[in-house]
Amino acid sequence: MQIGLLPNTDFLKGTLELTRFGEIIVDAKGQTSVPGVLAAGDCTTVPYKQIIIAMGEGAKASLAAFDHLIRTSAPA
Repeated sequence: MQIGLLPNTDFLKGTLELTRFGEIIVDAKGQTSVPGVLAAGDCTTVPYKQIIIAMGEGAKASLAAFDHLIRTSAPA
């Protein structure tokens, strides 16, 4: 998602809440402004853009996605 200094998130404009730098705004669980949509890594507002941090954020977002799925009823 990110090459260089700016995240490659232009395709998300108007879909998710982004910062003025184009980072996806996430909460502590990686949840975005759209329910059920999570993000992780250097394209988010998480501080310290490092590979190992992005890996941990990805693991956290996957657990949050699982939690969201088991707590949300599936449409019939």
